[in-house]
Amino acid sequence: MTFLSYVSRGLFMLSAYIFLPIILVLIGVDVTLRYVFNAPLIWAQEASTMALFMAIILALPESWRRNFHIRADFLTAMMRPGLNMALARLVWLLLLAVSVLIAVQCWRDIDLMILFNERSTDLDLPLSWFRAALGVVAAVCAALASWKLLSPRPDDSPIQGEAQ
Repeated sequence: MTFLSYVSRGLFMLSAYIFLPIILVLIGVDVTLRYVFNAPLIWAQEASTMALFMAIILALPESWRRNFHIRADFLTAMMRPGLNMALARLVWLLLLAVSVLIAVQCWRDIDLMILFNERSTDLDLPLSWFRAALGVVAAVCAALASWKLLSPRPDDSPIQGEAQ
């Protein structure tokens, strides 16, 4: 397993074992307090939204690495293997381009977010940390896309079936 696989899996574990349980507990406590005691948590919606954002972005690299992302494969089943592979390379190239753009924009925005003291509404959390997390994940996705583009193995296709 490569270093990139360890990083990707670590981010996924953080998503699955930290942020998803936080969402479950927050929503459960908020619903209980709201409907049983008529005392909702004002900040629970914002906290669960931020936890959902973190859970989704942290799981992205692992879903790309293992080819577990959503795709429409009814067209690729009718294509020749050469065209299918070319399309797969194009997808990895597009992922690389978009990931690099997101990472660069995130790192450029962090200074302004700190300068203007951008914070969440209810929890008063600095939003620059969430932007930094998105930038790190985008950089991991860019590295993963580069690795997949340079890999000669045909089983690394984001278009064909799921990886083992």
